[in-house]
Amino acid sequence: MKRIGLLLGTMAVLSGCQSMGPESTIDSRSIYRGDNSLLYQVKKQTSSPDQAMQMAAMAYQAGDLDQSLFQYLHALELDPKRYAALVWVGRIHRERGNAQLAELAFDDVLTSDPENLDALAEKGLLKLAGRNHEAAVKLLSKAVALDQRRQGHGDGLDPANVTGLKVDSQSPLKVYNGLGVLADLRNDFLQSEAYYRLALLIDPRSVLVQNSLGYSYYLDGQWSEAERTYQRGIDYDASYQPLWRNYGLLLARMERYEEALSAFEQIGNKAQASNDVGYICLVEGKLDVAEQFFRSAIEQSPAHYDVAWENLNRVQQLRRIRQMGTGPDSVAVVPTEQPVAQ
Repeated sequence: MKRIGLLLGTMAVLSGCQSMGPESTIDSRSIYRGDNSLLYQVKKQTSSPDQAMQMAAMAYQAGDLDQSLFQYLHALELDPKRYAALVWVGRIHRERGNAQLAELAFDDVLTSDPENLDALAEKGLLKLAGRNHEAAVKLLSKAVALDQRRQGHGDGLDPANVTGLKVDSQSPLKVYNGLGVLADLRNDFLQSEAYYRLALLIDPRSVLVQNSLGYSYYLDGQWSEAERTYQRGIDYDASYQPLWRNYGLLLARMERYEEALSAFEQIGNKAQASNDVGYICLVEGKLDVAEQFFRSAIEQSPAHYDVAWENLNRVQQLRRIRQMGTGPDSVAVVPTEQPVAQ
């Protein structure tokens, strides 16, 4: 079983070792991969899987992912069939960008429990993030089918028939949101909106879904609807950075540059905000406006903002190409704080 190999790194923790020799290292396939100092600094050994799960959840909420990861693995050792713990291990690794470790965890759950809805959902989101859209659709659709069965809507309901789907407070919000994102990628905006509406029935105040729906409206050219959706999401949670990023992108595209700067400044410094607005103007072909923002970024941080210099050089190159009247336009250098979707 994969879990045996994955837990090798945890065994050293639980054995109470106080030192490690040069040949005693965590296995390269260990699913732990946390801060090794934590291995000797666990404040409290738990004696039951329920206690370990509670401590793991508390550590996760506090932002201590190493402690959370350790406690979830500890819960799994105490109860090897505690699949929820292994799903959380995978989720933490997914959030940290450790895609291979995350997939190992989800696959191990699905090997023992092929219809584990949480593992299907998380692996589907992992495939979506990795741009494996075909696999993402398959996994998320299976998760929807299981959710519909749970609600008594039968096994044959097609997740693509969005109007026939039902949700409740226990439905996996991120699954329906993920299927909405996949529909946006196909430019099927009617279907994506239907999925987002279902997700909002699960949690009407979800900033994740408000951000996704707003970006869907943006892609569809419904900029006024996008603006209202972003503003509503910000009202719900002004600390959610992707909302500010996409809101700034929208405002810059609407040529409301001062408001766009203000939006980007919510998630970065003034130099970064100026560069981001300039980047959008550059992509739009508005070279004079882009140059103003890049120069502003350089003036605010001349020693540390190399990307603005690179983008300013690209403006000058494109201007020369236009003057010569030959050659295609080049692509801008992607800024460190590039506006990104969803």
